[in-house]
Amino acid sequence: MIGFRFRPSIPNLIYLGGLLLITLAVSLLSNTYENAMFILYALFLVFSIACIRDFLRVRHSPQLAIKRIVPNNVSLHRWQNVEVIFRNTSATTYAFTFSEHIPDTFEIEGRTKKLIINANEEALVAYRLKPNKRGEYVLNHIELCLHSPFGLWHRIALIPLSTVFKVYPDFSRIRSSESLNGIGKQSIVGLKLRKKRGDGIEFHQLRDFRDSDSIRQIDWQATSKRQKLISKEYQEEQNQHVVVMLDAGQRMKIETQFGSHFDAALNALLMLSHTVLKQGDWFSMQSFGLEERWLANVKGAQNVSRVMNHFYDLYPDECASDYTKASNNLLSKRNKRALVLLVTSLNDHDLHELLPAIRQLQKRHLVALINIENQGLKDALNMSIESNDDANAYCSALALQNQYKQNTQRLRKENVICVNSKPESLLPYMINTYLNVKQSGLL
Repeated sequence: MIGFRFRPSIPNLIYLGGLLLITLAVSLLSNTYENAMFILYALFLVFSIACIRDFLRVRHSPQLAIKRIVPNNVSLHRWQNVEVIFRNTSATTYAFTFSEHIPDTFEIEGRTKKLIINANEEALVAYRLKPNKRGEYVLNHIELCLHSPFGLWHRIALIPLSTVFKVYPDFSRIRSSESLNGIGKQSIVGLKLRKKRGDGIEFHQLRDFRDSDSIRQIDWQATSKRQKLISKEYQEEQNQHVVVMLDAGQRMKIETQFGSHFDAALNALLMLSHTVLKQGDWFSMQSFGLEERWLANVKGAQNVSRVMNHFYDLYPDECASDYTKASNNLLSKRNKRALVLLVTSLNDHDLHELLPAIRQLQKRHLVALINIENQGLKDALNMSIESNDDANAYCSALALQNQYKQNTQRLRKENVICVNSKPESLLPYMINTYLNVKQSGLL
């Protein structure tokens, strides 16, 4: 216990105020003033003795063992159960309420009522938290309000109880969808796979011929030995490298009903890492902005937590990201050919900054640009025109859209894979890009 204080309870103040009012009324109205005042003095004496006795019974520190249970990993924007267990290790009955010092970025639901715990018993209290910001958090204390037996006093005590937990992006789709293993066993909206080529990427095994096999898959030597058609089965090549460059600058702070562009990109990229690692490929990721984070050469699905722990608390800063500096930093760390996914939100004037950086990357890597579209632009194009201001806004939005289209065409002429996506559709578009590149043998 690091601090405590006493205060009279509300009933205590009500009783005291009532006695004072009665005394005042008697002094003004009663003809038998002396007898009435004698009775009131006696009541004050009894009340004072009760207050002192009640105070003495609550002056000692409560003998409570307290345990708080919070999952180590909490998902953003999802309600999470928290349990607090109180065990009375004394021979006294305790009546109290408690409160938690919750950060402002959390919502809380299910505040507790008054608890009464008899000697050597325990009570479990559950409430719910919903975090609205990613990062690492600490719940440091529990504040107890211990009630005296007569309810005349409250002892406020601050109990040290530290619990550390992390708030991650919502990964429930990873846990519930083993389909995101790179081969699309379960359909996902917007996810399209190219049909595997008959000659495949990497030989896997021999098997019996199937009706859907092409003639080029037949192994004629094995067929002649076994006197039946034998086909070659192929699988995508493994041990390829995927590198993500995530813009963590001001461009990514655009807010939508689904959160910011950066939040949407981070969620999709962390889930993409799950797919890449399940495919047996290498995954690296670099964020760039005012500061840079770099995680290199992660392999194996069991290591997806390394990616999550490295980037879960990352937020975009206020500066405009430097594409050229970011590409040079990546090239200094990564020489072997890889698929580089550059994730950003382009402005109409960004091409002259972006194109030199992409050309630099293309000397060693296959580059795909993932552009998160500005929903405000589409809203402006779809709104009804009822005034001159509306018409001007529409024309400006149309000019911007045409500029974006021209920029995209220019990038595609430079052999850049260009993907434009709404924030909420990033995941299938990113997985499509990765799988199509992988299955097409472009690396």
